[in-house]
Amino acid sequence: MLQTFCAWAKDTIAALPPEIHAQLTLGVTSPNPAAILDFDTPVALGRITCWDSGDYVAEILDQQSGRDLFDQKGACRSAEALTARLRPFLRKLGVLPHPG
Repeated sequence: MLQTFCAWAKDTIAALPPEIHAQLTLGVTSPNPAAILDFDTPVALGRITCWDSGDYVAEILDQQSGRDLFDQKGACRSAEALTARLRPFLRKLGVLPHPG
């Protein structure tokens, strides 16, 4: 699942608006390695950690207060599932427009 997440993350980074910065970091020193996608926006910091097992954690913090704005845990087995499950995270972070 790690390769699927990394491909999804690279596609997501490529589609970001210019005011949102993101960085993908790989960690491979455990039996269940993880990749971390960090987001830096004008008002919030976001992070998605995805393990090779398919488990993930998505978090958003307010930059000024440090308050949790979003916290989601789950598991995915495909890029389509990642996109569907992380859509609320991306909307809250301001990466995707809110539905009209």
